Amino acid sequence: MPPRPSRSPKGSFGPPNDSATYRDLLLFEERLKTNAANLQRRKSRYQLFLAQLVLTIAFLLCEVILPPHISLISIPYRLLLEWMLPDVYASDPDVKMHPYIASGLLFVSVTTLVLVFASGMYSEKIAYANKYVPHANRALRSLNMYLNVRQPSRNPLSFFFPRPNDSATPPRRASSPSSRPRSASTTRPIHTIPPSTNPRGELIFSSKVDKGFRESYERHRTAFERRREDKAFHERQKKWYGRFMFWDRPPPPAPPVAPSRTGSSTASRGRGSRSGTPPIMMKQRDRSNSPSVRVPPSRERRDSISEADMRTTVLTRSMSSTSKFQV
Repeated sequence: MPPRPSRSPKGSFGPPNDSATYRDLLLFEERLKTNAANLQRRKSRYQLFLAQLVLTIAFLLCEVILPPHISLISIPYRLLLEWMLPDVYASDPDVKMHPYIASGLLFVSVTTLVLVFASGMYSEKIAYANKYVPHANRALRSLNMYLNVRQPSRNPLSFFFPRPNDSATPPRRASSPSSRPRSASTTRPIHTIPPSTNPRGELIFSSKVDKGFRESYERHRTAFERRREDKAFHERQKKWYGRFMFWDRPPPPAPPVAPSRTGSSTASRGRGSRSGTPPIMMKQRDRSNSPSVRVPPSRERRDSISEADMRTTVLTRSMSSTSKFQV
């Protein structure tokens, strides 16, 4: 009777450990990270446009409120007129703009700012980029996955004033006899997810997923990231500005990835296949309780001779039939 396959621990999930699964997961992870990066890039562009619009409104508001003789917008206007018409405006340095020009530009800028929020552009181009990763993680929760895009803090003061450890156990209060005992799930501290080692983010798995699958997928992902960095490095070197980037070093070569076993072979081999050793073929034990009969050597010799005679007879008949066909 073949040995039964070992069952995984309760609550764990083990997907098949093959190259097709790793390739599909890498494509899925790359699509998530690419979408998140594109949304963040678009968010940065619209944030820059919004900041420029706010600064323009503040500048035009100062032009409308302040007296005309200290106007700043008239300075480039006077220089432009002196460059285009030097004979007319060279002798008259006191050039003033019409006050309605600044008021009209202020009205246009304020209207544009109102339309940015009223048309839904802010919620679509800027706010949606902040909601994409939480929505994706909410959908990936049922698949025991999490998209980690947290980056380490770039604030230089964080080196001197680090954040307190959120995973520390909060101080316990004095328990009163009238208070109900709380369950262990409510008092258990929630461990925060550390920042991602990859600047583009990475897909991490829950502890319910098999540890062997997680480690094997991380090796495949590391090799894929190194190949991608090597390709990007060679593409940068082909550009004209890549020759001046002396600080850009080629990434180290990717180590060879060991071939992984498939899930079907793992399930069929049982316990012995998990350790990487071939299963031991055990001889079936006779359960009939009958005494073993030993065959005498003379009978074994006679059986071998009869078998040899039978083979000789068959060979002779085949040769005779072949000679008849030739005749």
